[in-house]
Amino acid sequence: MKPDKQWEIESDLNILQRAAEIRESPKRLEEVKKLADQRVKNLQSLASGVSTPKKTLPRKKTLKRK
Repeated sequence: MKPDKQWEIESDLNILQRAAEIRESPKRLEEVKKLADQRVKNLQSLASGVSTPKKTLPRKKTLKRK
């Protein structure tokens, strides 16, 4: 197995173990949920303030008459 793949698998296992620990602690889980809600609100406020440029169709070039 490639070293990078092995590292990724070990990292994933550590994440799953930490997630299980967090779920077992109600106070810790509540704090995580509050932070997640706060970050979602921050991202939503950023997204609402950003306007996407409207696409316009290219204009046909017309010849000017003299």
